[in-house]
Amino acid sequence: MISLETLAAELAERLPSTDIEQIAHACRAGRAGLRVLEAQVAGIAVRAACRSLRSHLSEDSDGPYAAGLLLGAAHANRRHKAAHRVDVVWTGPASHVQTSRLTSAVVDELVNSAQREIMLVSYASHPLKSLSDALAAAANRGVEVTLLLEQPADNPKFHSIPDFFDLSATRLRWPFEFRESGASLHAKIIVVDRMIALVGSANLTSYAFEKNLECGILLRDPDYARAIASHLGSLREAGILAEPG
Repeated sequence: MISLETLAAELAERLPSTDIEQIAHACRAGRAGLRVLEAQVAGIAVRAACRSLRSHLSEDSDGPYAAGLLLGAAHANRRHKAAHRVDVVWTGPASHVQTSRLTSAVVDELVNSAQREIMLVSYASHPLKSLSDALAAAANRGVEVTLLLEQPADNPKFHSIPDFFDLSATRLRWPFEFRESGASLHAKIIVVDRMIALVGSANLTSYAFEKNLECGILLRDPDYARAIASHLGSLREAGILAEPG
């Protein structure tokens, strides 16, 4: 038989918060309280949960402990879901389908919310003035800004000159000698505080933010954000990404 702690975690993950609160309230009265709730409710899942909990309570004094486990697990589950959310981000023509946020608004929000670190990866970089100003403000308040941008010296097919000349930032490049023939630095990524990441098709350009048809995925998920930042960091440590020399 699984432990009471494991059962509480499984129930909190499976059942709505309102059901968990109802069950926890009944739990405080021990097995008798669970019997009363089981007799009153119509939901099969809640009745099954009451039976399972009764079988795990060795005595009624375990009831308040079980109630605390249920409420704590439900709270942790809500926080986990809130921190692991995915949104779709668009630039371009609107449709009748509601699909979340505009690219420019999301990027401004991310940069303005940064407290420790911003990592930006882009092929082209001719940003809106609002983004340049937001990045400068972030750097001025102590945020570490890292830019990984395509360079004409590393890609003969790339003829644009990267922007952000006056920005206080760590600049990285993908040197020509570490690429396969014809390869481009084509990723478009923003990672903020290793907590949130925007991955999509939009370069750091005014066209990508205002005119093109672009799509991105906003990951409010620390696990994925850290994984992206760690991969770039690993490439830098290996010398595959380097500061301009």
